[in-house]
Amino acid sequence: MKLKSVIFTSFLFFCVVKVTVSQVNSHYWSHQYGAQGLLLNGSIIASVNDETAIFYNPGSMALTEEFGISLSLITPTYSLLKTTDFLGEGTSFANQGLDLSPGLVAAMFKPFGTDKITLGLTTFKRFKSEINVEDRAVRNVKSNEDQIFLGDLDFNRKLSENWFGMGLSARLSSKLAIGFTQFFTFRNEKVGLNFKKEILDKNNPANLIAGWRSNFDYGYSANGGMLTKFGICWAPSFVKVGATYTSHTYGVIERKANYAFDDQKINFNGGNTSASNDRKTELSNYHTPWSIGLGIQIPLGGSELSISGEYFTTIEKYNLIDDDDDPLDGLAANPILTSVHIGQANDRVINIGIGLKRMWNEKYTWFYGFRTDFSPRSLFDLGEGITFLASTPNIYHLSTGGAYSYRKSQFSVGLDYGFGTKSGGKQLTDITDISVDNVFEFTGDDSVNTYVHQVALYITYDL
Repeated sequence: MKLKSVIFTSFLFFCVVKVTVSQVNSHYWSHQYGAQGLLLNGSIIASVNDETAIFYNPGSMALTEEFGISLSLITPTYSLLKTTDFLGEGTSFANQGLDLSPGLVAAMFKPFGTDKITLGLTTFKRFKSEINVEDRAVRNVKSNEDQIFLGDLDFNRKLSENWFGMGLSARLSSKLAIGFTQFFTFRNEKVGLNFKKEILDKNNPANLIAGWRSNFDYGYSANGGMLTKFGICWAPSFVKVGATYTSHTYGVIERKANYAFDDQKINFNGGNTSASNDRKTELSNYHTPWSIGLGIQIPLGGSELSISGEYFTTIEKYNLIDDDDDPLDGLAANPILTSVHIGQANDRVINIGIGLKRMWNEKYTWFYGFRTDFSPRSLFDLGEGITFLASTPNIYHLSTGGAYSYRKSQFSVGLDYGFGTKSGGKQLTDITDISVDNVFEFTGDDSVNTYVHQVALYITYDL
């Protein structure tokens, strides 16, 4: 028989995680790289002509004459996430901070003494997300004037994913080139949640009438995964066209996972329960979507218009962690297995970027960019029919900036603003209507509102 307290603890945990965290979770187009990628907001699948082609379109590597090192030096970013009514009407919490967005280092060179082959190397952080939320609620119990509800929430989550890539591109003619980049990915994620729900005697607060205290955390790593990106670039007389295919992650070398929980319930009518476990296990599965990208660059007088789009496929539901264990190692007379099944799935996404590049003179260039960063809407499944759909805000980015060129080097500065909003999200619970009859339940209305603001300063240097 599966321990119900573990399932309900998991349910609370993942409601909190995927409502609070995935709203700032790294979407597929969260981060851009290099002067053009940042200032044109990722719309450069066809027009990329610097070292970042190793990432954006490996086919473009052999068509460019610019060789050296590309550095995204400093990208200070301020972000604000605010959610209202998540724990009931009138409640709100915010997570804000100043940090450095992921940067990139890339280099290209021509080996073998030929102009037809180009090699490249790159390293960058593809995903980076961190959030910490602490909140407390103290309310009178509506159904009983002699009781007080006390709730505490402490949540933290950290995600990082690093990519290392080696690219090769071949020039088939003066206007056509193909290429691929082999990436190696290293992903780590840690999540922790402590929460407390207590109903106290108003006349004697030391008297606990009913309560639920629970700690739950998990983490996993999927290191040494491989991901391959293919690209083609065609540049006839007046336009440039590019296309890419990015595989899903495959061949993960190291897959580890762990979870721990400590759960205690004190019932109003007795029958107190307690459960705990601390377990290392193997990551059951890990999936990422494959994607197809298309781009075009069109000259407009003294300017260049770049348009790109990328389609990311659906990820069908699967289990990250799938574990059954006896937490007492067979010492109990009647052992009870605990089950932790953590499943997820992502919707398909199409993102679009539009950029305009205008030459002022031989040294100065100005850029404008727009891109979407749509949410993949993650579905998390905790088994036994318990599922939760996290619908997070879509974020829209606007950017502008300039570049100064001197000999073969270029220094760029730009600014990006991102905004997203989402209404009608599911409440975790309604603390304004807590009683001894529902203190162990998590129900609420579709009344959660969330908005996100992001401001980033870009500083890049191409040698």
